[in-house]
Amino acid sequence: MKDLFRNLLSIRQKRRAPPVGPLPAVGSFIQRGPVKMAVTEPVPRELWDWLVLSGWRNLPVKTDRRKGLQAPQGALRQLIDANPQERNRAHSRVLEQAQPED
Repeated sequence: MKDLFRNLLSIRQKRRAPPVGPLPAVGSFIQRGPVKMAVTEPVPRELWDWLVLSGWRNLPVKTDRRKGLQAPQGALRQLIDANPQERNRAHSRVLEQAQPED
């Protein structure tokens, strides 16, 4: 019922970005909006700082049931291998190649 009133009165508030967490562990997921990316190898501190500035955060829950987009296999490796000057271009490619989750 609250949702109905909030929608009718246009008093919705945009959520703030979740706080920045520690370096993600191998085997976990990180998320930027609807896009999730598997952490398949250790993330260098410099890359994690860049990812945080780009909007990526640790997935806030262990079992996330929300449907969204999955970054392609090897996406993290592409970002690690990318030259810092070319990282924005590689990041755009990763986001464009994201596919709906099964």
